[in-house]
Amino acid sequence: MKHRLVFAGTLILCLTFYGACGSDESSSSSPSATITAPTPQSPAVGATVSSTSPTLTVGNASGASGLRYRFAVASDASFSNIIASGDDLPEGGTGSTSWQVTPDLAIGQTYYWRARASVGSNQGPYSSASSFEVQGGFASSTPVDSVLVFDPLTNGVSIGEVGGGEFKEEGWMATDALSYIRYDIPTTSNGFVEFQVSNLMILNPHDDKRNLLIMWDPTRGDYTTNPFRVHIAKLDSRIVNRWPLRLRFISNGQETNTGFNQYIWDPSRTYTFRLEWGAFPAIVSSQRVRVLLDGAEIMTRNYDALYRPEQHVVELGMAPRAESLEQATYSNVTIGVRNP
Repeated sequence: MKHRLVFAGTLILCLTFYGACGSDESSSSSPSATITAPTPQSPAVGATVSSTSPTLTVGNASGASGLRYRFAVASDASFSNIIASGDDLPEGGTGSTSWQVTPDLAIGQTYYWRARASVGSNQGPYSSASSFEVQGGFASSTPVDSVLVFDPLTNGVSIGEVGGGEFKEEGWMATDALSYIRYDIPTTSNGFVEFQVSNLMILNPHDDKRNLLIMWDPTRGDYTTNPFRVHIAKLDSRIVNRWPLRLRFISNGQETNTGFNQYIWDPSRTYTFRLEWGAFPAIVSSQRVRVLLDGAEIMTRNYDALYRPEQHVVELGMAPRAESLEQATYSNVTIGVRNP
């Protein structure tokens, strides 16, 4: 009877101190360990970052050793749409832990992020949410050999040839179908044009087709018959039922056309367009042209005839055919040589 009482007492002690008697886990990894939330450090709340693959950094959590971290990036503040995450990342040894976001984010967009620490099945709380915006215009991680033109247009002037329109705080606005800004650039068979534009509406101010951008060779005759002519056209559903946004790319007489389905344009929002052409690593024995909207590819075509006009003109709007898009407001134009 005496031995039974001793055993019962021991059992009570084991139940009371479970971590010492009933588990081989240390207190740092047991469910009873309290892990604190990490602290967002960089980017600062509301900061603008200049990379589509920014590095996120938190101050380390406490409460356990051997912590692993999870970062989450979302397109909304409620984190219902997670678009990138880094999981099971080892804790940094300098008091902070970092993760470089992959895949690349869209430019001109605001993102929300947070992180938490865990060890084994013991998860700490998420940090407070932070946010950042990927700089619009020129944050693409695509490497370039050189930038030929950079024109912000928000300072009341342009380095290009200005034909009409109006300079506003937000940029240069086309006020009629003949408004334009024209840039003469060295010809390149591997290039890009990137610009931001706001004040786009579902319907054009006039029920006709209008153009956001054109490229052509004025030494080869009229634009209508020119063997080198490119345009990104915003069509109007009141008269055109196909392709509300159209890419026409004519390279040395070879024409390709493609379009983008209906888009609900928001006039208060600033969109980033990027036109790229030339050789791409994934394309063999042909050239490629594509259009990206806020970092996402929306139109693409292959072509065989080399795009290399003798004189290369890039134009906001389309003055040669009086089809510039009235009220469209442009900013942050860059033109460069692309590294394929």
